[in-house]
This record gives sequence, C-alpha cells and structure tokens, in this order.
Amino acid sequence: MVLTIEAVRRIGDYVQQNSGGGDSLSTYIENPNSNGKYKYALVVVLNEVEGDYSFNRVLLDEFKDPNLYLYKKGAPNGTDATPTSKVAGQMEKTFNRFLKWFENYESYDVSEDDKNVLMKMKTALSDQKDRILTELNEKYSQKEAKFNSIITLGIADAEGYSYPCDQPIFKSILLRTGKDKYYTKKSQGESLGKDAFCSVCKQEKKEVYGFAIPWTFHTFDKPGFIAGGFDVNQSWKNTPVCFDCATRLEVGKKYIEERLDFGFYGFRYLLVPKLALGGDFQDILNILGGKDQKKKLKLNKEIKSNITSDEEEILDLVKDKNDFISNSLIFYKKEQSSYRILLLIEGILPSRLRALFDAKDCIDERFKIYNDLFLSEGQKEKNRFEFNFGVLRRFFPQESKNRTFDKIFLEIVNKIFVGDKIDYYLLIGFITRRAREAFTEGYPTNLASLNGFLLLNYLEELNLIGDTREIKKMDEKGSKINILGDLEGLPLEQKVERFFEANKRFFTTDARKAAFLEGVLTQNLLNIQWNDKKATPFRTKLHGLKMNETLIKKLHPEIQNKLEEYGKNYYRDLESIIAQYFILAGVGWTETDDELSFYFVLGMDMQKLFKNEKEENGKTGEEA
Repeated sequence: MVLTIEAVRRIGDYVQQNSGGGDSLSTYIENPNSNGKYKYALVVVLNEVEGDYSFNRVLLDEFKDPNLYLYKKGAPNGTDATPTSKVAGQMEKTFNRFLKWFENYESYDVSEDDKNVLMKMKTALSDQKDRILTELNEKYSQKEAKFNSIITLGIADAEGYSYPCDQPIFKSILLRTGKDKYYTKKSQGESLGKDAFCSVCKQEKKEVYGFAIPWTFHTFDKPGFIAGGFDVNQSWKNTPVCFDCATRLEVGKKYIEERLDFGFYGFRYLLVPKLALGGDFQDILNILGGKDQKKKLKLNKEIKSNITSDEEEILDLVKDKNDFISNSLIFYKKEQSSYRILLLIEGILPSRLRALFDAKDCIDERFKIYNDLFLSEGQKEKNRFEFNFGVLRRFFPQESKNRTFDKIFLEIVNKIFVGDKIDYYLLIGFITRRAREAFTEGYPTNLASLNGFLLLNYLEELNLIGDTREIKKMDEKGSKINILGDLEGLPLEQKVERFFEANKRFFTTDARKAAFLEGVLTQNLLNIQWNDKKATPFRTKLHGLKMNETLIKKLHPEIQNKLEEYGKNYYRDLESIIAQYFILAGVGWTETDDELSFYFVLGMDMQKLFKNEKEENGKTGEEA
C-alpha cells in the first residue's frame, strides 16, 4: 500500500506542476454540465462599490469552463458548497437554495472581514429577492427547452462580470469544504490528529487526517485494522496525511481514474505507475495516460497483444519499459460513487509483464494447430485457443449456479502477476467441473478441456504450477517443437509416443496416459454410433465424466465389444497400447478422480490426432 500511495502522490505532484493543475481547487470542483444538459448559466450580477453591494441584473449566458463556477454539490436539503447551484424543479426552490448559501455566512470558516462581505452580499440579494426571481424566470424562459441551466453569482466589472473563481472568499470556502472530507465521515465521525507526522511527506504538521488516503485500502470498522480498536477518532494514526499531501493524492487519484482505468472480466483496474527516485513522469504519463492514448489503442488493437478483454489495455506498452518503473494494479468494483477495492498488486516490473506476454506468445504458437484440428467452423470465430485472462475466467466465472468465483479468480490473477505457485489440483478440479457441466448439458466439451489444457500449459510455461508431485519442466528443445504437426502419416504407436513426449510435463504417469487414450477410444466409438444411428447411447456409460480407475478399466472391454458388434473395430492397435499402459500403471492409481476425468475428456476431444488409415477408408482390421 505504501508504494502505491507514494506513486499516487508523485503523479499528483507532476499534474499540479506540469499540467495546469497547480490550483488544488480543481480537485474539488465538479462539472454541473458533465452530462451535457446544463448548457446555460443564469448569472445573478451584483455591483460592488467601495465594499458595498447592490443588485445589478440577471444574465443568461452560455455555460463555459466548469472551473469558473466553483460548483460542488451539497446536501439535498442544504446548500451547495459555493453560490452555484443546478436549477432543479421550480425556479423559486433553486433560488432559495442559492440565497440560503449567503444566509449561512456565519457558519463558514473564514475571517470576520470575509463574513462581513458575505453578509453584505446576502443583504443585497434579500432586498431584491422578488425582482431577482422575476428576472430569473424571464431569462430561463429564453433558453432552449431541451437544455437546463445553473444559477451562479457574478460581480459586475468593465468586461461584464467576474466569476466565482475570481473571488478569493469563495475559493477559500470551497477549499475548506474539500478539507472536511479528509477527516469527517457522517457514518463514522471525525479522525483528526494535531501536531503529528504525515505518513506521506514524513514532516510534522499542525493537522493530519485519517480519511485522506485515496480509495479504501483498509477498513475502519474492524478493531484489528485501526489503532485504538473501535475508536475511530484515533484511526488517523494508521495513515496520517497532511492537507498538502491530501490534495496531491486527490489530484493523482483523479488523473488515474480518468486516464488509467481499464476493464478486466467483470472488474475494473487502475494502473498506478511508480518511477524510481529521480525519474521523470513526463515520458511515462504521456505514453500511458495521454488524452488520445485510449483512442490510439483502439485503432491499433489488431496489432497489439492483449492478455485482457479490454481493447484499450495498456499492459502491452508497459512491458516494453525498463525496470526503472514499477506498477500497481488496483482491482475494484464501483458501488454508487465509491470504489470497493478487491485486490491490490504492487511492485509489478515491466520485466514481469514481458514474461507474461512471452509465455502467451509461446503457448499461442504451440496451440495454433489446435484451432484447425479441434474447433468447429462455428467455434473458430469467437473461441480461438489463445491465452488471455478470459481463459482463466472461463473456469472461475462471476456467477455459476448461484455461486460466484470472483474471489478465487482474483487470487489466481494475483499469483500470476507476482509469480506465486498455483495449486495444480485446484485448477484440475475447476477445469473438470466445467467439462462435466458441458457434457451433462449436451454441449461440446472441447472448449472446456482444451482451454483447460491451454491454461495449464501457460502456467507451467511461467513455472507457476505447484503441488503436482509429478509435473516436470520440458527441456528447451522439446518446448520449441511443434510436435503435433509432425504426427500425420506416422504409425499409431509413434504418434502416441511423440504426443506424450511433446506434452511430457503433464503426461508423467502411465495412468494419465491410459486415461487419455481410453478417452480417444471412447470418442471413436461415439463417432461410429453417431454416423450409424444419429445417437450416442454409450454416453450413458460415462457416468457424467466422473471417472475413476475402476470405471476406466471397466469401460475398455465394453468399448471393444461394441466396436466388434458393429463390425467396425479399426482400433485394435490403440486398444493394445491402452492395455500396455494399464499393465504399467498397475493397481491403486494415485491420481485423483478429477485428474483421471480431465485426461479422459481431453483424449475424447483430441481424438482426431490419432485417426488411422483403416478408419479413413472404412475398413476393418481384417480387410486392411
């Protein structure tokens, strides 16, 4: 968390110093015309002569730069932060809200002289209340009906009138209003420290605040997370932040939310770059957060290599930077106007991102032939075997059968980015679960089994699969061979040997090999049944793909008998190889039922790899 907060502050510093954001007020100003519907401004203009004020007129003007009006929404039954309000409902009601702002002048944290100024403005407005309201209604009727207006204050000058932003008193009040949120929360109370060190700038300040950290990385309602237990008044001791740092964090936060926000499979994430000390943000922010960057990313999406679903994804650009920059990823869900932080990953170096993309390129190349061999024409358009985090999301969906797998999905995402081991058996369980669902619902299983195999290959390429007992790393030579492209025309035994050699990181036991080849044999039978009967009654023998050693061994003679019964047993060589693996595997297999089920269905879906000439020609073994 500390690294991320420091990065946000430095971004805030950069924006304030180099992007015209030196005025910290811009942090608190809201745009009343953000939806494009408030196209006009009703300006109540006052004259000022030697410190005294009087009403001049009401003007209907076009809405201009939102920074001019210092608008910030207030409580529904109160006032806004400054004398600028949106017209809502009856004009009289909005004008009373506007006028009430001045009537509350005693409550503002300003000097007595400033309060006296506000009192004089209030008097000038109150004395001419009826006339002002009449002019407001008259001017309001002159605007285009489909657009709305704000009400704001202007002070007459030689050029017409000055705006609220030109009045120091209004700016001071807005700044104070912004300050309050750093230590006051209606539902929790105050968290304000005096004469304490700021956790960001490390300097002693007169005031530090407990609610100034952008986004919520920790909670204040659990005793283990706050100093002083449930005493929120003492919670500032966790992350005390002074006013200067709070405003810089706010500016940085705003920039990140506007420029560095991306989609991620039901979530969004914020990318927070952090440069090494002495580094210049100009280059990196121009590249990552430039106003036109997202547009460029969309235009160039065809040549980019994405690992997420967001066509504006920027990680492909980040990976090409040197390791003088690290990155934090903040995964969140937005609930109304607040961010609920789900996962924070800190310290991701470009070299780590390069490793993720390099592994993707390697696996995508390895699986390229799978697209032609194992996908139907209808599947090829949207389901190509290429790695992105959507492959992982397939097995840990946002919702399935009234359950959500968001938490475990993000846990695995975190492990991939930071390089922690992932439990092989956990993955196998979820992959097999998805394959079984497809099988029982009558859908093809190939998308589940082969995407599962793709995921396992990707993670193994990154050396992330842990707790497997038997999975071993493929040697350098083997990882480069497109072994599948070399199988055609080979005798079956050689095809099997080469396939297992190409995938030896997974096919490390005779039981796995036997289960896989039994799946191939099973699919051969199902294909024959479909061609002859337009039905596959043998599917009922597969127990919903809930395989175990006993069932796999039991199926073998049953399949053989059916093939002989049909007079189409083209697969005696395959049956013989399976029998050999049964013997080698012995009894009491150590593989889990999910493992055996996975390798079995994978064999079913890779059946095309092991076709033989007898099958192609429709001849029996005796005819060949």
